[in-house]
Amino acid sequence: MDRTASTYLADVRSSALLTPHLRRIVLEVEGDYESSGIADEWFRIFLPSPAGESAVLPVSQGKGWSFPDGVPREGRWYSIREYAAPLLTVDIVVHEGGAAAEWARATQPGERIAISGPDGRYGADQPTDWELIAADLTGLPAALRILSELPAGKPAVALLEVPGPEDEQTLEVGDDVEVRWIHNPQHGHGASVLPEAVRSMEWRDGTPYVWMSAEAAATRDVRGYVRREKRVPNGCADVVGYWSLRRNTAR
Repeated sequence: MDRTASTYLADVRSSALLTPHLRRIVLEVEGDYESSGIADEWFRIFLPSPAGESAVLPVSQGKGWSFPDGVPREGRWYSIREYAAPLLTVDIVVHEGGAAAEWARATQPGERIAISGPDGRYGADQPTDWELIAADLTGLPAALRILSELPAGKPAVALLEVPGPEDEQTLEVGDDVEVRWIHNPQHGHGASVLPEAVRSMEWRDGTPYVWMSAEAAATRDVRGYVRREKRVPNGCADVVGYWSLRRNTAR
């Protein structure tokens, strides 16, 4: 069952800058919206039409969407930072250019949009001894939620790449969780520093579960490293590119 094929209407309840590069938006969702229960769950935001037509519920059609009023809307996938019915919290990276970033900066309480249902992939298919959680700014909301929901006593190392110290966030974690903030002033404009951070860290004993969401080239690098050099079993690594530096630079 594809949970993301379901669509819902939601009203913006608040929008505020969380850090210099992240804006937090809280949505109030109509209907029987339910979390998938997966810590890195994502959903789709259908951006308002440029002409200002009222929000409508899109209909999933294979790999695309149709709109009852015949007016297409752009859609973007985002991680759910928190869901406490009926309020859904999403943290969106704000940068120059890009329809979603522009909407996030401009939206005001009361604006109505359409969203999809949630889905996720986090979790190993076998018991593991510890976890490696790695993310850049785009993967940070999901990474922080994962860390906040780790089972008590589960050892983990988190490598979190952000532009600078002002982008760090406070997080309460267990004594077995090590959080390393890595500053990269070229974040979004140059190569990620996460691959080197993964290679240089002390690898713990036992079988890990590796979760990473970041720039596409960085995730390809780390995916190959953990599979070929660290021999992480199939089903114990979810390493996904959220965006492409090449496309970002070209734009």
